[in-house]
Amino acid sequence: MMALMNRRAALRLGLLATASVVTRPGLARSAAECRPTEPDTQGPFYLPGAPARIALAVPDEPGDRLVVRGRVLHPDCRTPLAGTLLDVWQADASGSYHGATEQYRLRGRLRTDSTGSWELTTIRPGNYRLGAGMRPAHLHFLVSHPAHPPLVTQLYFRGDPYLGPHDACGEACKSGDPHRVIGLGREEIMGREVFVGRFDVVLGAGA
Repeated sequence: MMALMNRRAALRLGLLATASVVTRPGLARSAAECRPTEPDTQGPFYLPGAPARIALAVPDEPGDRLVVRGRVLHPDCRTPLAGTLLDVWQADASGSYHGATEQYRLRGRLRTDSTGSWELTTIRPGNYRLGAGMRPAHLHFLVSHPAHPPLVTQLYFRGDPYLGPHDACGEACKSGDPHRVIGLGREEIMGREVFVGRFDVVLGAGA
């Protein structure tokens, strides 16, 4: 039974923060800036079989609410990739991962729409201890499209004190990559403050 895996041991929103992944939200990068999103380590806690859903966190999940929105793009950084599958997983606010016996808590799969766009709602993941150090907060992504190689990567948050080179994961985790470190804005909805951010993914060329 995998009730709790603790790595300490081993609504539609219009206002979005500027992403480090693109020059401006919603705009394709120029040819000079265009490059595929860099991969990152998958880590030990990926689980197949997560349900299809855009809300990874249930309403009473502890933590600060977070909305992340973006697009998945062709290697030209302009053409949207409809029907791309994003398999997303993360730690809870205290840095613990959860499994299938907990209804795949903080895990889910979603697909891009006809414009290559996607959006998920969750909570901000917590930092956790790894060995003698700490890992920065992050979301894991496995991004799959039939015409492109799959991408395993991680999304980080600007201002985290444990971003590379201070990441206890070291070179195996590339948390110093500025193209995968996003800024977060804030918006209030129904009396509740929500963090919002944007992450656009560029897949690599197919075979």
